[in-house]
Amino acid sequence: MNATNRLRSGIAALLLLGVTGAGAQAASEPYTPADDSVVLERLAPAANAVEGLRALQAQRRALAKIPDNLDAAASFARHAIELGRAEADPRYFGYAESALAPWMTLTDPPSRARLLRATLRQQRHDFAGALADLDVLIAANGRDAQARLTRAVVLMVQGRPADAIADCNALIEARADLVASAVCISEARSLDGHAAAAIATLKSVLAEAGDSIPPSEKVWALTTLAEIEVRQAREADAEAHFREALALLAATGERNPYLLTAVADFLLASGRAREALALTADSTRVDNLLLRFALAQAALGEPAAAESIRLLQARFAEAALRGATVHLREEAMFELRLQRNPARALTRALQNWESQREPADARLLLDAAIAAGQPAAAQPVLDWMQRTAIEDPALKALAATIGAAGARP
Repeated sequence: MNATNRLRSGIAALLLLGVTGAGAQAASEPYTPADDSVVLERLAPAANAVEGLRALQAQRRALAKIPDNLDAAASFARHAIELGRAEADPRYFGYAESALAPWMTLTDPPSRARLLRATLRQQRHDFAGALADLDVLIAANGRDAQARLTRAVVLMVQGRPADAIADCNALIEARADLVASAVCISEARSLDGHAAAAIATLKSVLAEAGDSIPPSEKVWALTTLAEIEVRQAREADAEAHFREALALLAATGERNPYLLTAVADFLLASGRAREALALTADSTRVDNLLLRFALAQAALGEPAAAESIRLLQARFAEAALRGATVHLREEAMFELRLQRNPARALTRALQNWESQREPADARLLLDAAIAAGQPAAAQPVLDWMQRTAIEDPALKALAATIGAAGARP
């Protein structure tokens, strides 16, 4: 059996773990680079950024001449979505929606347009709309790997790992991309009581694949692995994998706001605010990273935190005017940890929980309920924890505090 087949067998075994269990039913050393040549973050050179924007503008000009050409519109939309993710800039998603306007409101658009529409709906947290499109795509073609992976991601964001497993399984059966399949099933099983096996699977895939993995895909896998390790209180392992992902990101010159946010949260939770400050200082144009920058400033007692807080208030207000709901988690964090307003934080956390139910959302709601003196408000999270059998010592400690404060068993 070759290495790929061994890994596929391991992934399949992870899928079968505990199929009758809950999932089927529903301090490290300071973060110091190994040497001075390691860069924590490197922004893409201005010339590269301009080049990317110019390429997009050239596509837009070409598309303006043939606005009903799906090939041209889809190409432009994919490019805009890629830039939007790299820059964490919602304007690019608006550009993509504009390019796809002739197909966005169709009841039965072509499959390419439907998949892009689902992706854009996912980006603006219209998870119900995204799932509606993805369900249609998968019903028509069960081997559509991109639709399967996207639906699995949406289901996990909604706190439904047991449902996501079916799509991860389909990726494995279709012999889709090995790393994507491994990340999919490992993330799902890490949320339903099989975190140790999930970690082992991802480590095996990364070790066997080595340098054959595209850098962006390897960063994704390393980030997922580190986040699972954080939830298992394996801080040293998590830091090593976060560090590897950051070094790879620096080597490619690419941007990944998600990774930087995850690392900043790890550093802040570890009491390493000064490192979090350095990590986020050059990325405050991204709202999520500005929030972490402000949290680090506040933890260090820096007077400049007041200006960061003012800027965050302005950005949240502007998002509200646009009707955006993608920052509910960040707004709850802002109210709880910077504004010291637990009642308002709890309101935002509950609103966020209605659609987004990841472990970070669960922790935030538990924290807000405790701070607001309203333990009963945390019951939806306690129910979710019991249903999924998630393994997370920090969550369990908060749940115990909630129980002691009088929440329903």
